[in-house]
Amino acid sequence: MGHARCLGSRLGSSGTALVHHLSRRQRQAVLCLAGASRDAVRSSSRRSPGIPSSLSALEKITSLTGGPAVAVPAPAVPLEQELQGLSPLEAQKRLTGRVKTARTLQDFGAVVNAGGRLIDAICLVAILSGLPRSVQRAAVPVLVPSSPSPPSTSGASIAGTARSQMQLSEADTAELGSLVARLLELVSLRLREFDSLGLVTVAVGLAKLSAYTPVPASAFRSLLAAVEPRLPGLGTKALANLMWALASAGVQPCGAWLSHFYAAVERQVDSFSGGDLANLMWGLAKFDLMPEVWLVDQVVAASLAQLQRSHSAADGATVLTCLARYYCSYNFRLPDEGLAAFLAALQPGLRSASPGDLVAIVHSAVCMSHMPSRAFMLDLYAVLKDRLAADPTLSHADFSRLLWSLSRVDSTPPRSWLREFVEVSAPKLPHLRPRALSELMWALACWDARPSPRFLSEFYRASSRRVALGEYVPAAIGDTLSALAKMGCRAPAPWLGGMLGAFCGALPEAASHELVAVLESVVEIIDDQDRPWLAAPAQRRALQRIADTAASKFAAYDACAHARLVLALARANCCPGSAWLNQQQASLASAWSSGGADIDSATAADLRQAYSQWEVQLDTGLAAELGLGAAGAGAEGQRPAQ
Repeated sequence: MGHARCLGSRLGSSGTALVHHLSRRQRQAVLCLAGASRDAVRSSSRRSPGIPSSLSALEKITSLTGGPAVAVPAPAVPLEQELQGLSPLEAQKRLTGRVKTARTLQDFGAVVNAGGRLIDAICLVAILSGLPRSVQRAAVPVLVPSSPSPPSTSGASIAGTARSQMQLSEADTAELGSLVARLLELVSLRLREFDSLGLVTVAVGLAKLSAYTPVPASAFRSLLAAVEPRLPGLGTKALANLMWALASAGVQPCGAWLSHFYAAVERQVDSFSGGDLANLMWGLAKFDLMPEVWLVDQVVAASLAQLQRSHSAADGATVLTCLARYYCSYNFRLPDEGLAAFLAALQPGLRSASPGDLVAIVHSAVCMSHMPSRAFMLDLYAVLKDRLAADPTLSHADFSRLLWSLSRVDSTPPRSWLREFVEVSAPKLPHLRPRALSELMWALACWDARPSPRFLSEFYRASSRRVALGEYVPAAIGDTLSALAKMGCRAPAPWLGGMLGAFCGALPEAASHELVAVLESVVEIIDDQDRPWLAAPAQRRALQRIADTAASKFAAYDACAHARLVLALARANCCPGSAWLNQQQASLASAWSSGGADIDSATAADLRQAYSQWEVQLDTGLAAELGLGAAGAGAEGQRPAQ
């Protein structure tokens, strides 16, 4: 530094010319330190970026040698300090501006804490419009149990007993709860200041937040009372959103309020969009509320007209789901022509439908006993084939509903689709519940499928785990065994023993036809090499318990059911005893003579053969029906049991 000053003192007035022979950085440093004239500095500044003259010599050298200085941002001023000294109107504007830039739950909390009672109705509408979006961004998917399951004795964890649900962390949940409590106080304070759309926006926002923290029903009832006089002035979207909010929060309006609401809907029914009509019907159906039939007809007609223009699968799936609910609750059903028109309107939009909407469409149609056309089902099968193999794929719940629906549709899928469907279904087996597993096997049986040994092995493994947990009910067991018998499958003895044990453990809940189905299927699907296992004492006792339970339900059996029951026991080589047979023969003779379902000659011959295996006197009336005389009846009864 001293050397630079010495050099500068020697330059004098003539040193300015020598400056130009130096490099640019050297030239600037020398001129600054030597106190060169302003003219020399200005002449050199034309060739280099200017340097503020107010800087000290050390700052100038630092700026020349170290690059541009970094600006240090000023510390953020707390919102409370920003509001100090402002008029109430200016403070409210400042708060509303902060709400528009808020992105996180903490941002909204800071606005509410700082504003307090200064927050007006406009600011509250903005908060309850943006806060749900911030909460949704902060939520993460969490697996929660869908229903309590008994603990496994083997300690194995069973997949498929949980579903994904969006949840906040514990800290965010606590913060949101306190924030909503403060917002409800402010809403109550400003209730008279809201306009009609503001009341609807507040209701929708609180309904969305109720999925993450409890919102008292009294808050919604206050909003209902405030909006009731303004219902005639609400537009179509506001009416639909209001009903959606009430249904989401589970707060059902009273009859008088609904009458005014229906009147407002009727005046604008032709002006609703497809999405608004879907939201409106969803809200009403969730409450099991059905307006007058003439209004429902108008809403359905408007929905169909919108779908014929938009082909929106999401809107159509919602409308059909609501109609299926009305059918189950009120026996209200569109004619087949109307349902066919809905499906035809949705058919062009199947490719863009979500997996859940595809399932909802076919499931709702089947629930209403409507069989879709072959053309519609072929398009649906093609789209489902892609959805089953790609993401996002069907959830396990949707997969179960799909199986239930497809097994009841008259249109059989193509063989190529069926082969791929079986392969795609195999990885889902461990995640399916017993009902879904039985629906899967029943659907494959209806389609005359032939599952591979690998698929059957996976199925036996998955269903065995469910049996160990005691989750199988008699209906699911009966359907599963019947489906395996229909497909000609053979079941291993350990798996079959588990199914028999589970069925016998729930015999009081079993229906009469399920008893017959289980007896028939067990005998048919047992492997030939496991026949000795079926004759073991444990299995004999199980078959006898099923037969004894069937005896208590003889009054519900017709001649065909009686014949199937006896033939199944005969094939199992299981004699139910003379008392049981006497009771059964009397019941069969009564059912036969009462003009119920008849049996053919081949079945009658099989019955004669079955009775011939057991030491029991054949009923005279039954012998006549079977084509045997009295002598023949006595002779048949003397044959020893095998």
